[in-house]
Amino acid sequence: MPRIEPVQTRSEQVADQLRDRIAAGEFPVGSLIPTEKDLAEETGVSRNSVREAVRALVHAGMLASRAGYGTYVTDTSDLAPTLARHIDRDREQDVAEVRVILEREGARLAALRATPEQIDALRSALAVRSDALADGDEDAFTAADIDFHRMLMAASGNALLAELYRGVGGNELALHNVGMSRETAEMTAAHEAVVTEVAAHDPGAAAAAADHLIALVEALS
Repeated sequence: MPRIEPVQTRSEQVADQLRDRIAAGEFPVGSLIPTEKDLAEETGVSRNSVREAVRALVHAGMLASRAGYGTYVTDTSDLAPTLARHIDRDREQDVAEVRVILEREGARLAALRATPEQIDALRSALAVRSDALADGDEDAFTAADIDFHRMLMAASGNALLAELYRGVGGNELALHNVGMSRETAEMTAAHEAVVTEVAAHDPGAAAAAADHLIALVEALS
């Protein structure tokens, strides 16, 4: 029996077009999208349909509006914002377990797929992290740690995995519970071990290194 596809409304079609254009990088995060009038002319639909499409993407967390400024891009996908809205309602243990799975699998896949440039970027993030730790700069330390883990997920070559990781809060909860003040030489070494195994293109060892790092963080949480 043939599958019957649902019929999209004009506003849904416009919303999908905007999603595609944002995902393709035509409108980067922080940039303004065209005005309601311009979008109506571009797409050939009514301004009411455009308004509904934009409202749907605002609700999804991809767009935001500011009086006197316009409507701008806040995220390249509606997956992460949608997941983020569920975090507070889900059991903390459930969320933590999903993060562990993503972190481990991200490291394993990165060992298989990371490019030399991505490995260099991971090393640079760790260098910034270490410098911030030495300087006692909490903000720089936090930013570098978040960058490192997101880069690791990006190096997995699986865009959905990286987006899921970001959507469930990545390593931000661990940073909140542990933070720079509780960083140890063993934790610094554990981060470096993950990069070493990724650079060696050893997926099993990279996953094991990620497991060790996660265990250290959980012990301090």
